[in-house]
Amino acid sequence: MPRLNIPDSEKTFFRMERKVGLSEVNYAKHLDSVSMVKILHEARLQFLASLGFTESNIYGLGLVVTDLTIDYRSESFANDLLVIDVGASLFNRYGFDIGLKVSNEALDSVVCVGKFGVVFFDFDRHKIARVPAAFKTLLGYSQTENINSVQVA
Repeated sequence: MPRLNIPDSEKTFFRMERKVGLSEVNYAKHLDSVSMVKILHEARLQFLASLGFTESNIYGLGLVVTDLTIDYRSESFANDLLVIDVGASLFNRYGFDIGLKVSNEALDSVVCVGKFGVVFFDFDRHKIARVPAAFKTLLGYSQTENINSVQVA
């Protein structure tokens, strides 16, 4: 099976640390894949909070996850301290990618890299919405920078 190729985020905006809990370890005595999804989700929410937002209110719009990809690279164990770097890239008209890199500094290894594809959504109108210009500006992107040709019907 071909390996995933998850590109690094162009810019890193947030870093958090998280200890692997005992209940997050599986029968093989390493961090469970479902627990990693939860850790990545928490990092995404903490990233938004660091900017003063929630996923239900970013300049009046919500943020909806369209896809999640994870490339697991090494094991992590109970009580390991994980460092999660969060970035943003690949903006299109309606969304962008949130890239994550999880490292275990004690073992000097990358545990996984991941990517959430997200789109902005107007929950009152039940419609996809354009990326707020103020959000791109806040992250240091120009209005024309990093726009790809993704079309939404």
